[in-house]
Amino acid sequence: SALPYRPPPRRYNTNLCFTPMIHARMFMEKPGYRRKFWKEHGMPAEDRPLIAQFCGHDKDVMLKAMKIVEGHVDGVDINCGCPQNIAKRGRYGAYLMEEEGGDRVVNMVKHLVANLNVPVSVKLRILPSGYEDSLALYKRLVDAGASMLTIHGRTRHQRQLETGSADWELVRRVVELVGDRVPVLCNGSISNMDEVRQCLLETGADGIMSSEGILEYPPLFTETNVESTNYERTGPGRLQMAEDYLELCEQHPPDDGGQGSGMKCIRAHLHRFLHADLQRHTEVRDCVVKAFSMEEAWDVVKMVREVYEKIGHEISKEQLSWYVRHRREWEEGWEGGENPEFVEEKKDAIEEEEEEEEECCACDLFGEVCADDGDY
Repeated sequence: SALPYRPPPRRYNTNLCFTPMIHARMFMEKPGYRRKFWKEHGMPAEDRPLIAQFCGHDKDVMLKAMKIVEGHVDGVDINCGCPQNIAKRGRYGAYLMEEEGGDRVVNMVKHLVANLNVPVSVKLRILPSGYEDSLALYKRLVDAGASMLTIHGRTRHQRQLETGSADWELVRRVVELVGDRVPVLCNGSISNMDEVRQCLLETGADGIMSSEGILEYPPLFTETNVESTNYERTGPGRLQMAEDYLELCEQHPPDDGGQGSGMKCIRAHLHRFLHADLQRHTEVRDCVVKAFSMEEAWDVVKMVREVYEKIGHEISKEQLSWYVRHRREWEEGWEGGENPEFVEEKKDAIEEEEEEEEECCACDLFGEVCADDGDY
């Protein structure tokens, strides 16, 4: 994620962070877009180790963009994981894996490795055509010089309500195939440290990437909400996460570079941190939607704190909500019960959230469909 978000995970055992997915062409052509993701002279010293992740289909444009950051990061990454429709139109993300039978991304890796002074890694999904084609492509990428692979054990079709569980067996086979040559990270179906340990045991992977669960709860890689704690939250509460994040946003304002997409980005993070509260308290949801300034963002925090005091909120009872939104059946209800007046609105609300998520993903992070004068 963007600069203001990255310090909290680092405080809680995350030892490597990635930038948001940066659109290489936009990064080269539009100074305003570049400023969203990058500070002119690099990120703060404490924001390391850091890998800059780019997307694109033109190897020369990718190289030019990566050259700008290579002296300030510990590696660069090609995103071949984004499944959004905008990635299909832009010929990047998960769709890049399928171009020219994989030749385009393989040639891109060769080109980047030959001309950059930092390691080149690739984030990938499973090809729709299955295991064997996927494994063959992964091996070709390592042969081309990729220094690390991150495998998201799902196809590009597995998203939103069709997400399902990540395929760790595929990751195990990747480790068997190339794990003696490069580190292999596993991404998908990780919500706590028990699942981290189980994943590493089953796959033999060298590490875990969390790209959604940790967005909701930065201390995900700590002993909280696990069997040894009776699945209770022993770490900081979600409201503290929101407060810590807003403080960092004030330290790294949008015009300073690297902050992301301004208030759009801030609203998106508040939405994830406080997702469980938004489902039960519609007035909080309305407040988040209407937060167009830092003062209004702090008003959200104040409102949630007042709600907590009124209902006697217990941090120990908190569970992930936004991350598991696709796993829940309509009948199960949300954490701690539902606001009865909200039950009938839930399906429509979640569908609206999915539209917001895709818009945020496409506009706030990638910038491909954003006007130059957007509020980010």
